Amino acid sequence: MRLSVIACCLCLLPAAPGQTPPANQDPLMSLMMSQPRIDLSGPVTATSSFDPPTVRPGQKSLYRVSFNTLDQMVDWPATIAAPSQLSITPGAHGQIMQPTGAATLQPRTTFNSRVTASDLGHFTIPSFVVQVDGNPITVPAARLDVVANPPPLPFAPRMQLEIQKTNLVIGESVNVRVLLPGSAGPVAQAGPPVQFAGQGFLLDQASARQRFEMRSIDGTNLPSYLYETVLIPIDAGNVSVFAQAHTAGNYFNGPIILSGSTVPNNPALYTLVESDPVELQVRPLPAEGRLPGFAGAIGRFTLDPSRLETNALRVGDPVKLTVVVRGEGAIGRLVPPPPPKADNWQVFPAAGATPVQPNFVAGMSIAARLAAMGNLVGFTYTLVPLADSVTETPAIPFSYYDPEKQAYIDLTIPPVPVSITGREGLAPDARALLQTGGESSKEPTLSSLARNPGWGTRTLTPLQQQSWFPLGQLAPAAALLGLWLWDRRRRFLERHPEVVWRQRARRSLRRERRRMRRAAGRGDSPAFAAAALEAIRAACAPDFQAEPHALIGSDVLQVIREIDRGSTPASEPAVRRLFEVTDASRFSSGAPGEVPLLGLRSDVEQVLQRLEARL
Repeated sequence: MRLSVIACCLCLLPAAPGQTPPANQDPLMSLMMSQPRIDLSGPVTATSSFDPPTVRPGQKSLYRVSFNTLDQMVDWPATIAAPSQLSITPGAHGQIMQPTGAATLQPRTTFNSRVTASDLGHFTIPSFVVQVDGNPITVPAARLDVVANPPPLPFAPRMQLEIQKTNLVIGESVNVRVLLPGSAGPVAQAGPPVQFAGQGFLLDQASARQRFEMRSIDGTNLPSYLYETVLIPIDAGNVSVFAQAHTAGNYFNGPIILSGSTVPNNPALYTLVESDPVELQVRPLPAEGRLPGFAGAIGRFTLDPSRLETNALRVGDPVKLTVVVRGEGAIGRLVPPPPPKADNWQVFPAAGATPVQPNFVAGMSIAARLAAMGNLVGFTYTLVPLADSVTETPAIPFSYYDPEKQAYIDLTIPPVPVSITGREGLAPDARALLQTGGESSKEPTLSSLARNPGWGTRTLTPLQQQSWFPLGQLAPAAALLGLWLWDRRRRFLERHPEVVWRQRARRSLRRERRRMRRAAGRGDSPAFAAAALEAIRAACAPDFQAEPHALIGSDVLQVIREIDRGSTPASEPAVRRLFEVTDASRFSSGAPGEVPLLGLRSDVEQVLQRLEARL
């Protein structure tokens, strides 16, 4: 942070003596180069003090801590360790550029805290460490003396904040005055001379005024600084606001010559002063009783007679209507009422509030002239007549809220008499505008009923509020999960085709075994033998990765011998007998005889059971 600030400040260094800037140098760059240099090279130090240092119990004192650095570099703590007899609340804090030499400025950042003591005694806020640009800086201790009768102190400026009223509504403008008696006035540095701290309000900077007046302070006339502006609350509830400013002490930047002797010059001392906080009670605008044309106007307003450019018009000719409003406070922020929708008229909205030059009276003071200029604004509407039957301009609804009466007041802009002639001689663009305005002025109508009913529904509850809707949100995720599982299974079967062969063989074996059992139940030996051999071939097909019909007796017997290994070879004779009978019936030229094969059913069932266990 500090390196970036120094880099920016180097751009503002003035040209070296005797160095002539180029003739083609940018004027803005020349102005920047002529600005004083901001000095951030020295060590950062902190000072602390009480103002005043001696008070009575219950009297407020400001605990002021200052640093010779930028505000952004100081990590000020939220709480400060102090004796229990001292009540400390955060106050103002700000930054100012203090001249320290020829063409050199030094930032000065100040933090104020409001301190109130409850008992008599001598209290000290001990020293503590504050992080400044990542480096620890020690704030020295400061002592506050609380006595019953404090000695009189030399005059010190005490800022006073005066607010016209504290019971407001949201959007109501109120005049605010800041008084700094008996001082040379605050010094404006990169912003308004007086700042307001707090939340929930806006300031109308356009209405700010400042001046010096002679005020009697303890019987002595002293120059006093006054700053006036307008405050607008924007949040309901309790709003706290206080004013702060930097003041210059009674020192001079140049030498003072007294009776031939020269007093050395002393740098001006800038002190951050603040006012006591003022609490505002802000309530929202009432919703009941709101009138048409209300656009946020709050206060007291009156209307001057409306002015029309001309009363003799033709159909389609635009004319300007000027409305002058008188009021108090931030009237320059007044929003014009929306244009009405009137038959036979097309009304364009006003651009905004513009100041109106009042009629000054001879002998009026400058302050009175400024006040009169700020209390008048004008709205300008553009109206286009669409028919020659109208005799007056349309009334424009306008209303405002009066905080004193706590009610909405009707201030409708009255109509102005006009004389309208026909549309003869109108330009083509005016005719098109007239035609468009005539169509837009028609009242909308409902279409005829549909002949056939549309889609019906069993409930008016929105889809997203029905019970099945959350489950429907899971359908895409379930579909993606299923697609992922299917692809995973497909890839697995591509790497292991034997799984497919065995599944296919298992299904064929069970199907043919059911057919074999039905043939045995009917006593059909040929069908029994054919079904049994088909079941055995299907169970042996995965070992050869071939179709079951392509297997011959030797292939099947090879598999049978493997499953009979280590046991009594009871399966091979039965399988061999089935092949012999089946081959004889298929390839023999004579008529096949009746062969009793149903007696082999138990042996064939055992073979099929053992073959199925291998799959």
